[in-house]
Amino acid sequence: MRSRPWISAPIAKGMVLAIGLALSGGLLAFADSGRRAAVEAKGSIDATVFSYDGKDFVRTQSTVLTKDGKSVVNTKLDHDTPAYKALVDKHSFTGDATIFGREYHANYAPLTGEDGQVTGALFVGIAK
Repeated sequence: MRSRPWISAPIAKGMVLAIGLALSGGLLAFADSGRRAAVEAKGSIDATVFSYDGKDFVRTQSTVLTKDGKSVVNTKLDHDTPAYKALVDKHSFTGDATIFGREYHANYAPLTGEDGQVTGALFVGIAK
C-alpha cells in the first residue's frame, strides 16, 4: 500500500484519461513507478468518479457492477477502507481493494477545488 500527497496535474490528467478509456472500453496505457504497461480495458479495468460532500464519497459514474449485475452508482465508499482514509487526507491510495465482493489492484486519487478542499475522487482498478 502506498499513500501519497495529492498528485500532480499531469498525473491527474492521465487518470482522467484512464477513467475515460475504461468507461468507453478502450485500451489503457499507464505508467507506475517508471514501469509502463498496456491493458485492454474490456472486462479487466473498472473506473469510478466520486463526488464528495464533506463526509461521504458517492459514486456518480462507474463501470463497477454488483454481483447481481446492478450499477453501483449512488453508493458510498466505506469509511473503514484505507482508500477513504487516504482520500480525506488529500492523498492517493494504491493497493488491494475489495469492491462489492470483487478483488482489485486499485488506485484512488482525490480531486480538489481551487480552494484546496476535496471535491471528489477517481478510482481505476484492475480486477484480480
